[in-house]
Amino acid sequence: MNNIYMRRLGSVLVWFSFVFLILAHGVSAQSKFTVRNWMTLDSNARLNVMSLFIEKAKEYKVILRLPAEYYVKELDLMISNAFQKDDLEGLDSSAGVVIHTIAAMEGDWDNGENKLEHAKKWMGPEQFELFKEHYPEKHSRLERASSNSVETPTQPSVPPDHQ
Repeated sequence: MNNIYMRRLGSVLVWFSFVFLILAHGVSAQSKFTVRNWMTLDSNARLNVMSLFIEKAKEYKVILRLPAEYYVKELDLMISNAFQKDDLEGLDSSAGVVIHTIAAMEGDWDNGENKLEHAKKWMGPEQFELFKEHYPEKHSRLERASSNSVETPTQPSVPPDHQ
């Protein structure tokens, strides 16, 4: 086997481990697979791993509806912005945490919680305020999606004949 194939296989195996660790240990797990590690994967490996992440998430009762291509593009854009701003500290962040944050900002991390409340809880007050300031259109979309939600875990449905 050639070295390129073995290197790609090794990268994919590391990503499989990352996917299983993040999902098996819950959403607050801190993967050792960083954004910097993500940068070493080629575009096909990134897309394949993200597709696997989305599929495996379903086993843990988390649904991501946006396509894998969207998450790959957003993570790559975040990396590009970090380099442009010379703010490389975030490159050592867990890739799983970053993907979860992107999904929460988009209202796409569906684990049964109200999407706005989940985003606030996941990001914390300071980061959520920065999110509102820097991404007002995403925040507005998230608020609308949450207010259109018929049922949330804290708001059980009431049969129409009991209203």
